[in-house]
Amino acid sequence: MCETSCRSLNGYIQPRGTSHVFEMITMLFATGKKPTIPKEKSKNGGIRVLSLFDGIGTGMVVLKKLGINVLKYYACEIDQDAINVSTFNHGDSVTHIGDVSNLDEKKLADLGDIDLLIGGSPCTELSLVNPARKGLFCTDGSGYLFFEFFRILMILRRSKPIFWLFENTAAMPKSTREVITRFLECDPVIIDASQLSAQHRARLFWGNIPGLGCTMITDMNISLDQCLQNNLKREATVDKIRTVTTSSNSLKQ
Repeated sequence: MCETSCRSLNGYIQPRGTSHVFEMITMLFATGKKPTIPKEKSKNGGIRVLSLFDGIGTGMVVLKKLGINVLKYYACEIDQDAINVSTFNHGDSVTHIGDVSNLDEKKLADLGDIDLLIGGSPCTELSLVNPARKGLFCTDGSGYLFFEFFRILMILRRSKPIFWLFENTAAMPKSTREVITRFLECDPVIIDASQLSAQHRARLFWGNIPGLGCTMITDMNISLDQCLQNNLKREATVDKIRTVTTSSNSLKQ
């Protein structure tokens, strides 16, 4: 970013060695190849990730598919079923560190440098689908957990620049989206999973990942029939399924 430095022009800004994260992004945009981090370019040989509201560890799945070497993956999750699935799929490559609300400055410091912060707080109390939603500011619900993401993002930013990504449902009131946007200081990008899968699931993404919102996503035209196992002899009644939940109406799909 600063190949040369002139004191009269740049003041105290001085060049710093090319970091492994900067190298990764440069390679992606220059060649169009999947981002990788050459070990000889990195002291650690990978990136360090903190995933909040991690669920079943799909963040790790994505990083693996992108070919990004993950040195350490910390996950905040309290649902034991989700933790069991993550552990089954990823073993000890995912380190579970408990409730996000217990992650104070000291515990964050103990984790060491974090290169990437990701998270999608529960959407139950934010979604228009829930007529009894409690919104962002009620501590009796889960909507306030967005502010836990924001709090941790602010703490991590104090020590070094990091990449980050926050996601939540697109079916939220405009006023809620505007509050999140005001805190995160960037506009969201909307992406529907129907472009990449057999499920309609529109989500909002806020973040500073280079290319977010600029990359065209080609519709892969995946139908539900293509995803059903042949040996079960089932046929889809719809081309794209709606968001699956544990409600009986949803499961009837």
